[in-house]
Amino acid sequence: MIYCVDLDGTLISNDMSVTSFFETILKKPQLIPACYRWHHEGGRARLKYNIGEIYNVDISRLKFNLELIDYLMELAENPDNSIYLVSGSTQSIVSKIASYFSFFKEGFGSSIDVNLTGKNKLALIKKYFGDSDVCYIGNARVDLKVWEGTHSGIVVSNCGSFISSAKKVTRIEKVFKGRFAHLNQEYISNKG
Repeated sequence: MIYCVDLDGTLISNDMSVTSFFETILKKPQLIPACYRWHHEGGRARLKYNIGEIYNVDISRLKFNLELIDYLMELAENPDNSIYLVSGSTQSIVSKIASYFSFFKEGFGSSIDVNLTGKNKLALIKKYFGDSDVCYIGNARVDLKVWEGTHSGIVVSNCGSFISSAKKVTRIEKVFKGRFAHLNQEYISNKG
């Protein structure tokens, strides 16, 4: 089975696009005019891309869904399973986080032209995996568009009505509550 895992709100607690934007602006307020220009010229995808090229993600400061990581490590033990990180965050951020965990085969993120969320994320999944059985792991309303086109899903949410909405568009294999924590020494040592 192919598993495609969302990053923001699913694997980690925060939205890296928002985090990278505000942390970059706080450190380099002189970029505010450039941010306006990037958004004006190329929309959200270009703004996210340019900020992502500047921002250096510190994995030790992120809060991860440890229960989901344990589950992904179990899945990775089966050689028939392939696990990918697929996120609306920029490719540079996604690549760094995906390479941190050995269970991810590859990471796919937003580019300068494509904001990899919703229908764009589903298009990428179809492009790379065709008609293969894909289980998508997500947490947000925008993920409903992805689940509509995948074989099954895993939901990360504490919201009963959202879980019900996901069940209406795909077969839900599992539900994880949104509980996040910093990686402890066990995870840092093993990393999947």
